[in-house]
Amino acid sequence: MAKKRSVTTERIALGELKSPVTCKGLDLWQRSSCGRMFPARGELSAEALSEIMRNTLLLKVVDGGREFECRIVGDAIVVAQGASFKGMKLSDIDEMLPGYGTMLKGIYRYVYDHQEALALRGWFERRADNRSFFHETLVLPLGERENDVDHIMVVAVHAFDHADNLR
Repeated sequence: MAKKRSVTTERIALGELKSPVTCKGLDLWQRSSCGRMFPARGELSAEALSEIMRNTLLLKVVDGGREFECRIVGDAIVVAQGASFKGMKLSDIDEMLPGYGTMLKGIYRYVYDHQEALALRGWFERRADNRSFFHETLVLPLGERENDVDHIMVVAVHAFDHADNLR
């Protein structure tokens, strides 16, 4: 039987990121911004993302931020989630895992509304299926125009047993 852990996810400063993967994601996002608040999705090439693609989730902003659709889901994200959410909206995820899509929407909506990067770290337990993991997650706004976030990029690493084994 898996050991029950308390949920301790908390916001951290961007400078507190530890994982080489999330640090690389932040560096790529900052360099691609070219002095803007955030880069456009097209400024992040597949070649530039290749080292972190398996740990990346790309969401399209739908209906003015009232919904988000999973467009690209990296392999490490699929493993951590236990399923691929590719092509699904957060409301679809709620149907599968009640409350989980709503919780994610709160995080993505924060980044959409504030138009700033968000970093989170800690233990998380998804109540719908009791899936538990340690994570370090970076949530980044993307958009073609200033003050208009049209995509959200998530770069995340996860561990199921110990924080030092983040993948």
